[in-house]
Parts: sequence; C-alpha cells; structure tokens
Amino acid sequence: MKFNTTYVTRFSDLTLLITLGIIWGTGYSIARYATTHGVSPLGYSFWQSLGPALLISAFAFQQKSSGQMSFSILFYYIICGMTAIAIPNTTMYFAAPHLPASILAMVVNTVPVMVYPLALIAGLETFSWQRCAGVSFAILALTLIILPTSSLPTPTMIPWVLFSLITPLSFAMCSIFIAKVRIPQQNSRVLAAGMLIASTLLLLPLVMSTNSFYLIHYPLTFPDWIILLEIILSSLGYILYFKLIKKAGPVYYSLVDSIVVITGIFWGYVIFGEQLNAWTFLVALFILIALLLVTQQQRREKLTSSVYNKATTTI
Repeated sequence: MKFNTTYVTRFSDLTLLITLGIIWGTGYSIARYATTHGVSPLGYSFWQSLGPALLISAFAFQQKSSGQMSFSILFYYIICGMTAIAIPNTTMYFAAPHLPASILAMVVNTVPVMVYPLALIAGLETFSWQRCAGVSFAILALTLIILPTSSLPTPTMIPWVLFSLITPLSFAMCSIFIAKVRIPQQNSRVLAAGMLIASTLLLLPLVMSTNSFYLIHYPLTFPDWIILLEIILSSLGYILYFKLIKKAGPVYYSLVDSIVVITGIFWGYVIFGEQLNAWTFLVALFILIALLLVTQQQRREKLTSSVYNKATTTI
C-alpha cells in the first residue's frame, strides 16, 4: 500500500509538471500568432496581465484567501510585477513576431542559467564547477544562434535574439530580489494576484499613451479567441505552478524549463512549420544540457528553495 501511494503521488507530480510545461511552452506560439495577426505586443501584454489578475483574484476570493497590506508588501508587488511579469512578458511579445517560436522558447528558458551568476554576485551562492559548466553551455548555445549565418532564417533576427535576452534576465533578477527581500508570509494566491494587478497598473499608462490597447471585438474574432485562450492557460499555469511547488517542491519544479523548451519547439513545428537545422538542434541540445547541469545541483543547495519558498506559501 505504501508503494502504491508513493507511486500515485509521483505520477500526480509528474502529470502536474508535464501539464505546466506544456501550458507555458504553448504560450510562445500563441504569442507569435497573436502579435502577427493584428494584436500589438503592448496590448497583448496588457491583456495577459489583466486577464489572469481578474481570474486569480476571483479564485482567491472564492477560496476566501486574504493577505496583509503594508508599504513593504506593496513595494514587493510592484517590483515583482515589473520584473516577473510586465518587463519580461512585454519584451517577449515584442520579439515574438520577429523570431521563430522555438528559438524564443529556448532563449527565454535560460532563466536558471542566468540566476546562478547573479546569485554569485549577490552572495547567495557558492562557486560550483558544475554550474559554471552549465552557464558555459548556455553561452555556447546562444553563440550558435547568433554567429552561424545558417542558424537563423535571416540575419535580421540577431538583434531580436539579443533583445529577447531581457526576458530571462528580468526573471532572474526577480528571483534574486525575492531571495534577498523577506516579507510577511502571504497566501500564494494573494501574492500572484498582487503581482498581476501591479503589472497591469504599470502597463496601463504605456498602453494608453502609445495607443496600443487592443479592443476585444464582438462577435469575437480569431485573435480575440487566442487572447482569451492564453488568459485561461496563463491563469491555469499560475494555479498549477503553486500547486506543484506545494506538492513536489521547487527542486522538482526546476525540471519544467526543459519541458517548456521541448514544447515550444514542438508547437513551433506544428503551427508555423519551424524545423531545426543542424545548428538549432545543437542549440536546443546545449540549452537542455545547461539546464540539467545548473538545476541538478539544486538538490543539494538552498538557493532555489529560498527563492520559491520566499515567493510563495501554501496554496
């Protein structure tokens, strides 16, 4: 009976992990489709903050979740909303029309690789040859994207690859901020809602001042349905994320990046006909190796645990 219970638990955790990876990996192709069919990147980013903010807030209210409010918590929401949602999402959506979805998925999911050197600088980590090797593999992968003339469909994509690096860098900076800043324990649903609301309020003046707001039409057009689909998937992703952290822990969650990369490549092929050539195949392989090297040692380290445990509490 004990074996069966353990087996069921592991299967449940694996199902959550794969589902979350598929949801997040699908987002790159959805964003590429939306931003190449009449939805501005800023407008799309706004909806992907506002929509999940409303759904997660409603979910928190329905679950009777509550949290404290103070200047420090408000500051926490603003910084996390900016560095974990507004900046990285907007950057990614601006890059989406100009890059293959598979390349964007590979670049964005180098977050764990970027966290490690930043954590060393911040004094949150100790030196590790294994993780440095992982960082080296990631640098080699990015080099293989940019330098060979046959790696990308066109050389004009190179600046967009470099620009898209802002997304994983911003995510990594948020992780370091969370690890360094302690706040009173909050329910994870409330934290997610607070960050999303802050991101929405940060994006609103930019969207309005640049006339980038996208009005959802009635009857709904296909791009409208795409926006609503990603709002639902993104909101579900937040819920599954916190549930996975609670059930399996942050170390197990770190495996999700590899699934996101594979999913991004798959949907890029299915929806846009993107195919990996020899160079981009090596890029994907090196990034997966980099993720493995960097995250494997987290089983013996405290950084990831502190990052996610400080960012979230029991859902």
